[in-house]
Amino acid sequence: MQRRHESMNIPIELLRSFVSIQETGSFTRSAEQLRLTQPAISAQIKRLQQLVGGEVFAKSAFGVSLTEKGEIVSRYARRILAMNDQILSLSGSGSVSKSLRIGIPNVFADSMLSNVIVACRGGSDGERTQFSCEPSQDLARSLASGYLDLAFIVSPRNPPAQPIYRWSEQLCWSCARDFLLSPGASIPLLSWPHGISDQAAIEALENAGLQYLIVFVASDLAGHLAALRSRMGYFVLPERVVPADLKIAREHYLPSLPTCEAGIYIREGLETSKPVLAIADVMADIIGPRTGNPSMRPREKV
Repeated sequence: MQRRHESMNIPIELLRSFVSIQETGSFTRSAEQLRLTQPAISAQIKRLQQLVGGEVFAKSAFGVSLTEKGEIVSRYARRILAMNDQILSLSGSGSVSKSLRIGIPNVFADSMLSNVIVACRGGSDGERTQFSCEPSQDLARSLASGYLDLAFIVSPRNPPAQPIYRWSEQLCWSCARDFLLSPGASIPLLSWPHGISDQAAIEALENAGLQYLIVFVASDLAGHLAALRSRMGYFVLPERVVPADLKIAREHYLPSLPTCEAGIYIREGLETSKPVLAIADVMADIIGPRTGNPSMRPREKV
């Protein structure tokens, strides 16, 4: 095997392991997912770091996170993997099956994910479907880098592209039905780091000059709902996903919250793909606001 070009090419398996670690948040879980040993995964990342000239992961309290260089590598790695898989699909062999990659914001998972999965599998015309449930900002990044084919994304600003369906999501304060705040106390806030809920809540509170205290931190919806039910404080959610056993808080001292731009987005280059457009229509029927909502806009002809 010739080795003279070894430093000029990055083996695809290094990038696949790198992306897998990023998605699972763990070397151990990535090794299980890829059916490799943990030492093998570690060796691959060490080799990748040698090739790109620096660390791509940093340890954190929540597992591993990307370094600044890792963020750059991630954008290119996802594109390379997507193109690699598309090239392999040209063979038409049974060993490489088509996969339609769909993204859903994790804040909507509890109320919508199961229906979306059933409907998309039924309307995928034989293509294998793969689902990703992440924060909207991560979905937007994956869509832009070619790792997702279409995604439902909620973003208060800087939408990733022109959506084929678009509407507004009203944010609201939510809490336990029997939660009471003592007079003069700071507002107890449940935090989802880097999520739209944090951004909207903190901006609203600071703009209103209100004191607040972060009492709970998690990056998953189940944890936040459990904390709400334990009467820990307030959490910002899209209004239509607040569970029936919790309440939309309308206390006079809480500042108003903005609406967020939401929509179904398709990866660049797939705007005329009939299978992808068909799945987007199916998703819009389930995810989009009920008919009659003036903010729901029809898909444009392409």
